[in-house]
Amino acid sequence: MSKIKNWLYLPIEIKVRESDAKLLLAYYAAKKGYEVVIGDHYMVQKASHQLPQGIFFSKGYSRGVRKRVIADAMSHGHKIVELDEEGFIFNDHKYLQDRMKRDMLALVTQEYCWGQSQMDVITSAYPDLKDRCHVTGNPRLDLLKPKFRAIYQAEAEQIRRQFGEFVLINTRFARYNTAKGKKDHPHFKDIKQLYDRFIELVKQTCERFPNINFVIRPHPGENIKSYLQELSGYRNVHVIHEGNITKWLLAAKMVIHNGCTSGFEAYLLGQNVISYVPAISSKQSQSLPDQVGVKASRVDDVHGIIHDVFKSNRGESVQLKNDLSSDVMLYHCEWSNKTYAYESILKLIEALPEIYANKSQQHQSLDQHLLLKKSKKEKKRRFSLMESEIKSLFKQLAAIEGDNKPVNIVPIANNVFRISGSNV
Repeated sequence: MSKIKNWLYLPIEIKVRESDAKLLLAYYAAKKGYEVVIGDHYMVQKASHQLPQGIFFSKGYSRGVRKRVIADAMSHGHKIVELDEEGFIFNDHKYLQDRMKRDMLALVTQEYCWGQSQMDVITSAYPDLKDRCHVTGNPRLDLLKPKFRAIYQAEAEQIRRQFGEFVLINTRFARYNTAKGKKDHPHFKDIKQLYDRFIELVKQTCERFPNINFVIRPHPGENIKSYLQELSGYRNVHVIHEGNITKWLLAAKMVIHNGCTSGFEAYLLGQNVISYVPAISSKQSQSLPDQVGVKASRVDDVHGIIHDVFKSNRGESVQLKNDLSSDVMLYHCEWSNKTYAYESILKLIEALPEIYANKSQQHQSLDQHLLLKKSKKEKKRRFSLMESEIKSLFKQLAAIEGDNKPVNIVPIANNVFRISGSNV
């Protein structure tokens, strides 16, 4: 029996955005001898209270939540490493004030950055903490690279069979169209206007192209019912928020967005992208994702581009240009088809010392009574991670690597799994 290197706790908050990337990291960590605990964020936190000291992988949070999560993990003897899921697109000043306060960063052993841009913002503000910041990229983007795209090809083909050649429209209006409903506040005037303009875009475009399907994929924090109500009269509109975004990006003929990370992901996949940027404010600034693909500020411009791209149905192949230079892209996002974020992260974790204190705890069982007790906030959460989902992804990763050695997957609580290599 091989020695466990360290325990690694991987909490997932937003399943459709994070789970596949975290499972990718878990798979390769287990192969290297780590004992991985992965699943619903709250449940992984609770499990980490009872299981051995190890490495708690923070996903980045707003100021108050970040303080609670990091303090909780540290109080149970864990070392903190962090990759902020919102560390790609941000306002420098607000980012430092809300998500990267100095006092909390000082408690993080290793901070993983999407690209040099994020690292420069952090280290310029806190030069004495530079040694704990590392440019790694994000495993979410690893899944877009040729090595791993096959994972989603079968599902992408199934989506194409269902919707034909369709246009995917991604939204990001959660500050206004909140999960609890619309929040009409003067502070959110611009985002409300942008939401309204997108609704009008969808309506006019569905009427202009009645034989093309349009799939609306709202941000995870948005209220889907708002779109269902607004667009109920259009047969060629489908509001769907299911599964990893990559399969939808691969399946789509074209992607329309405004300031979404998914627009950038579509660009990295080589897809046709429209950045719809209607003029709504004199203070409006251009975000990085809005520089990919073709920028359109009017509905008629969008219609002209859709018409040109769908000409390929008649044998004319059309590929939209991309306005974003490779130098700008690489500054903001660590990207190469030959290197992977999960490898960089695991290499850094390998450099950390073994930190579990009590070896007799390696096979400790959990007090299920404590795990099942839920706060009011936890009772409202809807999260489901099934063993079959993990096995399916791991089977595909094993095929990619040509590795027949199984990975052990053991459910240890509701939506929480312990994952280890077969030699442990």
